[in-house]
Amino acid sequence: MNSYSICSKNPIVTGDYVIISYGEFMVSIQAKTTAEIIVRKSRFIAVILPITSEEQTKEELILLRKTYPNANHYTYAYILGEDARIQKASDDGEPTRTAGYPILEVLVKNNMTNCMLVVIRYFGGILLGTGGLIRAYSGAAAEVLNRVVFTEKQTSFKLRISTDYDHLGNVDRYLRENTELLHVDYDKDICFTFQINSSDFENVKEQLFQKNNFENRLEIIEEYSDWYPKQIDY
Repeated sequence: MNSYSICSKNPIVTGDYVIISYGEFMVSIQAKTTAEIIVRKSRFIAVILPITSEEQTKEELILLRKTYPNANHYTYAYILGEDARIQKASDDGEPTRTAGYPILEVLVKNNMTNCMLVVIRYFGGILLGTGGLIRAYSGAAAEVLNRVVFTEKQTSFKLRISTDYDHLGNVDRYLRENTELLHVDYDKDICFTFQINSSDFENVKEQLFQKNNFENRLEIIEEYSDWYPKQIDY
């Protein structure tokens, strides 16, 4: 079995893996998805699934070998980590870099992480050659990506701000129109609890500073992240 780790952005090699930093805007997938293409009588079945650990990749390969028995090759690539730190691919007996690498390239070019893409081949009796194999495996990988629901990680903040009654109107109106207002406490001062996406934080902070008599009375209560469906434009 030919397996290897790869990246093209100033890699730092540690142990068996290549570590890189891709920054923000990584995407993953919502659920296991399957697609199939036929190339010169060979079946290429692409299965992509979300993963959270390298141990899971081994378990998923065992299950796929049972689901699709007696295939000639079970090639794959996976990427793990919020900044795509771990990347690995396997040709599973195909000529070096004709299967796993093209699959991995498809994942990398789509800024994907926390997913594994397996392409299972049932040989149809006709040799495809190096170029034909690369096109077939990358084509199967691209085909399954056309069917997935992509997800992206979004960070949200729960915040609190207090104001006096002289500036209540401006602050109240802005929060109701531009944030998810959760709670209001009326006392000597008025305290608002609300939620926003992290991408809106700086703008909201500046607007509230101006509307609250140029006083910084904003407080972050909680920060949390989760993966949500993302619309991909092709």
